[in-house]
Amino acid sequence: MRFDLQINPGTSIWPIARDAAIAAEGAGFKALWTVDHLAGDVMKAPDMPECFTLLGALAAVTKEIELGPLVVNVGNRHPGLLANSVATVQQISGGRFVLGLGAGASPNSPFAAERHAISWSPPLKLADRHAVLTNALDVMQEMWAPDRRQELAAFPLPNPIPQIIIGANSVALAKIAGARTNGINIRASHERAGEILAAARDAHKESGVNKPFTVSVWEHYDEALLRGDDARLETWRSWGVDRAILLMFKSIDFAAIDRAAKYLR
Repeated sequence: MRFDLQINPGTSIWPIARDAAIAAEGAGFKALWTVDHLAGDVMKAPDMPECFTLLGALAAVTKEIELGPLVVNVGNRHPGLLANSVATVQQISGGRFVLGLGAGASPNSPFAAERHAISWSPPLKLADRHAVLTNALDVMQEMWAPDRRQELAAFPLPNPIPQIIIGANSVALAKIAGARTNGINIRASHERAGEILAAARDAHKESGVNKPFTVSVWEHYDEALLRGDDARLETWRSWGVDRAILLMFKSIDFAAIDRAAKYLR
């Protein structure tokens, strides 16, 4: 099982985020993840840097570690703008970008408060939010196709096309992840995590598409998981998990990142 690190950039403003990325790379974490929010409230932060701007800056100060947002809310950007943002960070990073993608929260969720604040409420129905996500996948596929139409010829291409991982909390979204993308992510403590991840794995098998597929969970940072003596690891393996993403939510513990090297290297 591989281990990645996720930071809360609202509480780890530049240059702390920069130093965290450099430290994570040095310790041997496979990827560094940020978040995509318009305001800091939902992450208990005073504000929130725009994720692609931050990821481009992090790409410029690192060399090997993969970088990505966990997850981009597809409702926050036109899919064409999203495609261009992805292509740009992929270019800056030299091919180290991974796109975490999500359908966004319901209008009644606390996570939707930032959209309400700017009179940009998300779709009410779950199916409609999923439709926004699948449309974004369609648009990116069209814009990045090797045989794309002439009108798209001058739009930036990511090289290579990044892997896409869907953040899911339902079987319906898990099936989209398995059929259309390269992976799924879910909070490890989700009460239906095993069922949802199984749905994604089954959809991947049934798609018949030969593509890499990763099954991942996220959890708050706990050194016991890196040591390998935490009972949760066995449960995760039984779900087919091959990637654990550990979140430092309140602040960056640089000493813990340094200690992680003895488990990761």
